[in-house]
Amino acid sequence: MQKRFKLITPLIKKFISYFTVGLIIFSIGTFLPNPYIKYKLRLQSENFYTNWANNLGLQEPTFNYNNDIQFVQAVRKCVDWVNFETPRYERVPIEMIVAQAALESGWGTSRFAIEGNNLFGIRTYDKNVPHMLLEGRTKWKGWGVRIFATKCKGVKFFVELLNNHSAYQEFRDKRRSMILWDQQLDPKILIKTLGNYSTTDDYDERVIYIIDKIREQEKKSGEIEIETKVDSHVKPPEKPKDLK
Repeated sequence: MQKRFKLITPLIKKFISYFTVGLIIFSIGTFLPNPYIKYKLRLQSENFYTNWANNLGLQEPTFNYNNDIQFVQAVRKCVDWVNFETPRYERVPIEMIVAQAALESGWGTSRFAIEGNNLFGIRTYDKNVPHMLLEGRTKWKGWGVRIFATKCKGVKFFVELLNNHSAYQEFRDKRRSMILWDQQLDPKILIKTLGNYSTTDDYDERVIYIIDKIREQEKKSGEIEIETKVDSHVKPPEKPKDLK
């Protein structure tokens, strides 16, 4: 009897040990669920509502502006329209899009923005795609600035570009990480991943400057003067005077 008890005792200890470990793992899984599992469940939910939104056929908003404040409001409306039909995990922070549009298009005053509805200086390397050439250039030299039917369609294409082009994988990885850990999508952090978007070394600093300027602007009533002629592909002096 004692021998049998001695044989059973180690088995009981093992059972208790495994049971305890299992209970701990179960508790962790219950109160601290795997972020990846949560992320996957969220994707399924987002896809359902995105499909529903796409079937609504919402009308594209108009894009009218006469000053920098109205320009910001117009871009925001476009982003809202794009976001309604875009899964949350594929969205781009509104502030980042608005600031980039303002920087690239000179707050909507550039020739490419006015004549080509291109707010981001997006290029095409396909001669058959509607495009514009740089001022003073009359012959195709391998690329042109893409023309869009409307400015909102240009915003939509920009979001798709960030979501699909291999050059912006770092942006997508960082965004995914933020979503995975339930962090707010911070435009000032995400813009630092777009080093491949511009040839300007301090591109991220310029965009962050405009984000801060717009935040400051929106706290005030009325319009503040901001110079609109901006070329983000030219290296600025130490203090970007064109972004006062």
